[in-house]
Amino acid sequence: MGTAVIGIDKTQITAASAVPAFRLGTIGGYDDPTLGYQEFIYGRADGAMTGAGYVAVEVTAAAAANALDFIMVTTANTAGGQNGHGSRVAVAQAVMADNEFGWFQIYGKGSLRTSAAAAKGTRLNTTATAGALDDDGTAGARVINGAVLGVATGGAATSADAVFTYPSVGATV
Repeated sequence: MGTAVIGIDKTQITAASAVPAFRLGTIGGYDDPTLGYQEFIYGRADGAMTGAGYVAVEVTAAAAANALDFIMVTTANTAGGQNGHGSRVAVAQAVMADNEFGWFQIYGKGSLRTSAAAAKGTRLNTTATAGALDDDGTAGARVINGAVLGVATGGAATSADAVFTYPSVGATV
């Protein structure tokens, strides 16, 4: 179980490292003057994280049993029992190479990646595009509970304002 860190700073949140700076699973709080209170969990990238705002799911495979690994979320890697219903979802705060360590947002106002146009306040779901969510309701996709867009997005893939309340993988669409 992680420990609480009070007063992590923005430079710690937006940096990745090949060597862990905190214990995996540590929860850190940051009171952003513009966005308000935010919480982050310290984890390791299982595969590259393309950038800040990309959505990831906690790896629940036996190989990751002693680590806190996150992989960019897709419809394929949340299907069935693999990283499925109830698995923790978090949002990368930096570009991360495979096996690098960094912070993933789990609470408060932030930003997330969408794969196409998505409406403000609608149910978001996984897509075939790694790290991106959409509101398209594609059959077989998984609902992501606890993540809501604060603004509508246009037709192209983009990062947009969102609010997180400890997101997790939900039911199949």
